[in-house]
Amino acid sequence: MYLESDDSIARCSQGLLGSPIFRDNADYVRTQLIYTLLQEDKLARLHVIANFLLLDGRAEEGTFRRMISEGCFVRLLELIRGCGEQDVRLHRLLLQLMYEMVRIEHLRTEDLLQVDDDFVTYLFQIIESLSDDASDP
Repeated sequence: MYLESDDSIARCSQGLLGSPIFRDNADYVRTQLIYTLLQEDKLARLHVIANFLLLDGRAEEGTFRRMISEGCFVRLLELIRGCGEQDVRLHRLLLQLMYEMVRIEHLRTEDLLQVDDDFVTYLFQIIESLSDDASDP
């Protein structure tokens, strides 16, 4: 596989960010990658797309705002729920992407209503599973 590590995926994303294609057509490239995120199911492709959108959004916060307006929050909820067992690296990346999105832009009410008790419990379970101390609050 060409992009086997997080570093190779990050280098690929950085290459696209610095490319003439992206510089000359940034909005179009972002649009295509956002729509691909909304439709793609293959984990390897999602990893590359999510990594790029995370890096781009950190440099250009408008990317995160656009992702929320296009419905990516609900899609990320679905992907996070579905990929945790299959791909831990992608799962972590999707959580980072979601965090950065909501840190930059307030969620719409209809998006926030998609976060149910099961998802909140799931996040708490992730936190608990990473703790080595059972009495750690």
